[in-house]
Amino acid sequence: MATGRTISATFLTEKDKAILDLCQRISEVIEESIKNKQDRKIFKSKHGKISYTRDAGLGLGGGKLQRDALCTRGIQGKAPFSNRNIRWHPLVAAEQPITNTPSIERIEIEGEDESQSLIFVVKIDKKERKYPSERTYELPMRFAVLASHWLPHIDRLKHWSDTLWTQNSCLITAYEAADWNDSIESYAVLGIAIAVNEFKVKFEQVYEKVAKVLFTQNIDKTLALPSRKFPIEKADIISCPLCLVPANRNPSNMPEHSRGKRWKPDWSSNKRAEGDESSLQIMHILPLTEEKFLHNAQNVRYGHRWCNVSMTDHSVEETVDFMEYIVKAHKRNLR
Repeated sequence: MATGRTISATFLTEKDKAILDLCQRISEVIEESIKNKQDRKIFKSKHGKISYTRDAGLGLGGGKLQRDALCTRGIQGKAPFSNRNIRWHPLVAAEQPITNTPSIERIEIEGEDESQSLIFVVKIDKKERKYPSERTYELPMRFAVLASHWLPHIDRLKHWSDTLWTQNSCLITAYEAADWNDSIESYAVLGIAIAVNEFKVKFEQVYEKVAKVLFTQNIDKTLALPSRKFPIEKADIISCPLCLVPANRNPSNMPEHSRGKRWKPDWSSNKRAEGDESSLQIMHILPLTEEKFLHNAQNVRYGHRWCNVSMTDHSVEETVDFMEYIVKAHKRNLR
């Protein structure tokens, strides 16, 4: 399976750099809003650091905000999915055609043995152009690769080695995709939530500063930021979307649950804290789908792991309906 970094992870277009520059400015104004000097350092290293790469970098690369708001999840397996990539990457994989997103013409495979490369043929201005795996980031607009495009190559692809899949990890899933402006606004919303919940910054203060950075963007002057998708109310930004409790508190304000200890070798990394019920995770009020890009400031929030797991692939409303049924089934009184 593909195990390495996404191909061309360190290659960025000028527009990609400008987008990351804007997120860097957002991080800086949030950092400046934090009074305590040590807290500012923690915010920068843990949350606000920007890595000028497509996958948020390795090791001490980008912070949590970049990984959550700007990048797709790490995906590994016998498929050409990037092991993290920027959400506005111009090549997405989908089952069916996507509205307002043209599909590629076909896939070709060039090379032999361990030097094989996927070639994506697209039509731009009625002319066919070919983009090999390592150059898909240069596509001038977004294209969708559909399930039908892979069918002519299935017998060949099923024998590909881990090395070949890693060398061709060049596209992202359509349901994780987002336009660049939605990615930036998501970064801003999550950044404000971190500042208020974790570092006790005054909401009005940091909100105004971040909104000003968005307003002065010059990546595309035809777009007005903050957009109508950008939330206004404090509670809408800092609270877990399911239990409606600020994300820095325990889920539903319940007493902290003590997890039993489990032995783990001292020489290996310990990520057990990520499994805590109150562990901070990115959540979507409406589940992501291939048909419509929903990773945006209106739909993205930080919340509790317990709440996130409870939702699975359902919306907040569907989850609440499910919970209401369970409460009634157990004859518990709704207060």
